[in-house]
Amino acid sequence: MTERFQYINHIADLIALELTGKISGEEQQELDCWKKESPEHMELYKKYYSEIFVAHKFEFVKEHDLREAYQVFVERTYRAVRRRRRIMFYRYVGVILLLFTLGSIVFLTREKEEVPVFLAQKIMPGTCKAVLTQPDGLKVDISNTSYLDYITNKSLPVVSMEKEELDTLPLRYYTITIPRGGEYSLTLSDGSILTMNSESEIRIPENFDKRQRDVYMSGEIYFEIARDTAVPFIVHTDRGNIKVLGTSFNVRDYQDETFLETTLVSGKIAFNQSEKEVYLKPNEQLRLNKENGETTVEMVDVRLYCSWKEGRFVFEKERLENIMNTISRWYNINVSYEDQAVKDILFTGNIKRYGDLEQVIEMLKLINKIDIEVKGNDVFIKDCQ
Repeated sequence: MTERFQYINHIADLIALELTGKISGEEQQELDCWKKESPEHMELYKKYYSEIFVAHKFEFVKEHDLREAYQVFVERTYRAVRRRRRIMFYRYVGVILLLFTLGSIVFLTREKEEVPVFLAQKIMPGTCKAVLTQPDGLKVDISNTSYLDYITNKSLPVVSMEKEELDTLPLRYYTITIPRGGEYSLTLSDGSILTMNSESEIRIPENFDKRQRDVYMSGEIYFEIARDTAVPFIVHTDRGNIKVLGTSFNVRDYQDETFLETTLVSGKIAFNQSEKEVYLKPNEQLRLNKENGETTVEMVDVRLYCSWKEGRFVFEKERLENIMNTISRWYNINVSYEDQAVKDILFTGNIKRYGDLEQVIEMLKLINKIDIEVKGNDVFIKDCQ
């Protein structure tokens, strides 16, 4: 065993001792000195310390017994270590996993100038991204700008006219588009707050009509509408309109999905379609089948449909294909299935939305029915049984 390799093993021993609370004062001092030797050491220590003991706390599988889930994790890790011929480290499965599987291979040495760190490229979660299209067609990146600030400073000039003439002018609209791997929150001129998910779009008039407030959307948006009993708020979708006075609700209407879903958190809304009106109460969800036009209303756990706004992916007996559709939009990845049957596997879980993709993949693999391989931005899923 080379001196460098022995040092890797020694650092792994120290981390393992610290994590188990058995580290001595002298050993703790040595580990602390190693962490201070370079920013890379400290970054790796913080990152891996949290990932292995937070990302793998098995909060993501309610259906599985924790002991069973832990055993699956140990067995998978042991096989991974074995494939890399690192059997001598298996007694420190968690620590060695940090050093050899979450990053490529990290060579640790006491000399900072001799520390080449080779980390596998991580696919990171989405960030604040938004493109605004002005009424004149000009596209502007407003990712780092609030919507209200922009339109206040950049509104297009209106030709001087009498009030009666202005009232007859057609409304001019701003369109906000969120790309894959993006999200954006904005406040409208009436005080309403909209949180937009990846691959979503909304069209907003430059000035709201005095009789009602109309917006046009696609994708997924969480609405917190400022109450105004005299001026109802109308959300237009391709399949129907949602009438609101003041409430909080989520609308999901992606073009490539079979169902439009409206989930009411608080207040009261009405869904209008072809002169048919359906009212929703808090904790109810309306689902519209776009293929046959049928609608259903049922009580739901709103957390499952609105948790994305709070930074979580929460699923309960959800089809794997639906889960991966959500994940692919957020991480801007392409998903392929070697066996189409795996799409129907049901998964229950609670996953951090702002972690890197690797954490999400490892949690999904603990279903113990699938194998997932990531190559660049392509994700391949197959049955491992």
